[in-house]
Amino acid sequence: LFKKGHLPNSINIQAISDESKFETWLGSIIQPKEPFHLVIENPEELESILERVSKIGYEIQLKSVLTADPTSMKESEILNLEDFKKNPDSYTIVDIRNKSEVNQGKFFESALSHPLNDLRETANTIPVDKPIVVHCAGGYRSAAGSSILEYLKRDIKVFDLGEDVEQFK
Repeated sequence: LFKKGHLPNSINIQAISDESKFETWLGSIIQPKEPFHLVIENPEELESILERVSKIGYEIQLKSVLTADPTSMKESEILNLEDFKKNPDSYTIVDIRNKSEVNQGKFFESALSHPLNDLRETANTIPVDKPIVVHCAGGYRSAAGSSILEYLKRDIKVFDLGEDVEQFK
């Protein structure tokens, strides 16, 4: 959904299910006392999401909750998967899995390791001479990671490999 439209400069932390670890990643990506806003798809989600925000004590720093307005949304660029498969060296590949996961094996030898919970602090060390492709183990974290880099690296194309990472395992 984020790829099809989102507010500019936003971070994609999906609350797609109770098992999505939304509150864990919210607490890992947004710093304590850092103000933030939530954008939800429909108002029926509000109570559930607010409960999850309060589980980690972040309700105080929540500034507003907005319902998605398609007219103010920005689309993310979609990766040409065939080009990426044929020319992986034409991209800077960023692996946002935890160090322990990376130590168990890389999906791409040239991938740069930047765990998601550190990404906002380490993003400035990622080269910008090629488009960036972000991956994790299954697609959930790469959605957040690519949105962070899309915001921080405004002058370079950033792509979320998403669930297509399964093709490279």
